[in-house]
Amino acid sequence: MAATPHDSRPLMVFGLRHPGMVDRGDLLAAVELQAQLGSAVRLVEAGEVTEDEIREDLILIGGPDGNSLTGDVLARLDGVLSLGFAEHGSSVYDRKSGFAASPRYDDAGAPRVDYGLVIRAANPFAPATAEVVIVAGCGGHGTAAAAAAFDEAEALGGYRHFEALVETTVFRRAHRDTLVRDARRIA
Repeated sequence: MAATPHDSRPLMVFGLRHPGMVDRGDLLAAVELQAQLGSAVRLVEAGEVTEDEIREDLILIGGPDGNSLTGDVLARLDGVLSLGFAEHGSSVYDRKSGFAASPRYDDAGAPRVDYGLVIRAANPFAPATAEVVIVAGCGGHGTAAAAAAFDEAEALGGYRHFEALVETTVFRRAHRDTLVRDARRIA
């Protein structure tokens, strides 16, 4: 019996806000990253990742509130990262400075400014052989903006492994004017 060939395409992992439903911002982030990577990916829901797959190259879409695998990876990178999400993803906080970046809303409750994180690091489940990319936001606009910022090498300091705080303006229900507010090298 011949061995099954290994599928080397990165694994793009989504969380589900509601059974069977991907968040709009997560979907936009996935489309953006797919275009940047220029290669096919394998798509899977966070709860369906196998023990073998967790040790591969991973692209995690969405924050820990919606994507349980993002939460697991962030917990394992806790001593490595200085940026993270406050409880329930309500803001991005900086452990070094104490700064918290919280989304802002207009009088009608529509988002006007959102924040996200872009992280590229060694996969903590297989640090010698695989990497993980996380694009996640306080809201869907922050997630989509984080994905858009992923290919901004100059703004991200040209680092191989990094963490970055991204800010975006929301206009007519879309993210605009994405800005990398801070990018840091991580080990």
